[in-house]
Amino acid sequence: MEAILIIGFFEALFLAALLFSQKQKSLSDNILGGFFLLYALNFVLSYIEFYNRTHGFPYPFFINTAPPFILLHGPALWFYIKSLTDQNFRFKAVYLLHFLPFLVMLAELWINFYSQPVQSRIEMITEGAVTDKIFYKVFVVAIAVSTLGYFSWGLMMLRRYTRKIKTYFSDIENIDLSWLKVLLKAALVVYGIINAVYIIDLFVTVAPFGALQLASFTLGAIYIVVLGFFGLRQGNLFETQKINLNLEQALAKEEEHKPNTPSREEQFIHSLLDHMREHKPYLDPDLNLAKLSDQLDVTPEYLSKILNTHLNRSFFDFVNRYRTDEFKQRCREKDSVNLTLMGIAYECGFNSKATFNRVFKNLTGVTPGEYVKSV
Repeated sequence: MEAILIIGFFEALFLAALLFSQKQKSLSDNILGGFFLLYALNFVLSYIEFYNRTHGFPYPFFINTAPPFILLHGPALWFYIKSLTDQNFRFKAVYLLHFLPFLVMLAELWINFYSQPVQSRIEMITEGAVTDKIFYKVFVVAIAVSTLGYFSWGLMMLRRYTRKIKTYFSDIENIDLSWLKVLLKAALVVYGIINAVYIIDLFVTVAPFGALQLASFTLGAIYIVVLGFFGLRQGNLFETQKINLNLEQALAKEEEHKPNTPSREEQFIHSLLDHMREHKPYLDPDLNLAKLSDQLDVTPEYLSKILNTHLNRSFFDFVNRYRTDEFKQRCREKDSVNLTLMGIAYECGFNSKATFNRVFKNLTGVTPGEYVKSV
C-alpha cells in the first residue's frame, strides 16, 4: 500500500509539472494539470492516513481527510472533457454545482467526525466503528454514483462531440478522442466492479478493507498514467483550427424535423450534387465544410443546414459516401490493378486506413477486401 501511494503521488505530480511547464498550453492542459494535482493531493493525504494507522496516529488532524476529495475527481474529469469538446467553452457560475456533493460531504464529516475529540476519532478508526456510521455508508454510495455517473456523462459528451465534428470534417481519425472513449469505457467497467464490492461490503463482508483500498489506489495509479500519456499529446481542436461554423447549432439543426424543401433550396441541392459529380472535390483528403462552401459560394452555415435538414446526412457521411463510391468504381478499372487497396483509397480522398475500413464497412456491409474479391 505504502509503495503504491508514493508511486501514485509522484506520478501525478510529475504529470502536472509536465503539463504546466509546456510553453504553449491550452486551457485543457491547465485543467488536466489541475486534475493531476488533485490526484496528487489525494495520494499524499491517503499516505498520511496510512502512516497514522501504522505509527500510532502522530498526525491526528489528517484522519479521514482524503476520502472527500474523491468527489472532486468526477467534476475535474468533466471540466477536462468539456474543454476539449465544447467549441465555445467558458466557465459559468452554474458549473459550481459540480462541487456541491464535495461540500455537503465535507460538512457532514465535520459534524459527525472532524468535530469529535481526537481520541474518539482514533478509536472509531482503530476499532472499525466508523464503517458502521451512517455517514460512511452514504459516502460509499455517493462515491459510486459520482464516479460512475461522471464516466457515463463523459462518454455521452464524447459521442455528441463526434457527431459535431462530423458536421464539419470529412476525416476525423486524429481528432475524435477515441483514446478517451476507450479509457472511460474501461474505467466504467473496472470502477463499476470495485464500487459494487464496496457497496456489498457494507452489508456482507466481501474482502478486507485494506485489500479494497489497495485495489482502488492501484487502479488510480494506472488510470492517471494512461490519462497523462495521451493527455500530454492531445491538442485542443478548437484552439488549433479555425472553424467557421457553430457546431452546436449545426448539430441542433440535424436533430430538427426535416422541413419541406423550398424551390430555391432544391436548386441549390441540384447544384451541390452536380458539383460533387463533375468536380469531385471529395478527392481532396483535407476537404472540410468551409472549403466546400467556398467552392459553392455559400456560407458554411447554409451548407450545413442543407446537408443536415434536407439530405439528412452529416458532412462526414456525405463526403465519404462519394469517396466510397469512387473506390468501388476505381477498383473495377484496369488502371488500378497494380495498386493496393489503400493506394486506391488514398486516390479517392481517404486519409487513413482506419477511417476507410470503418466507413466502407458501414456503407456496404462488407470489408474493402471482401468487396474487391466479389467484383
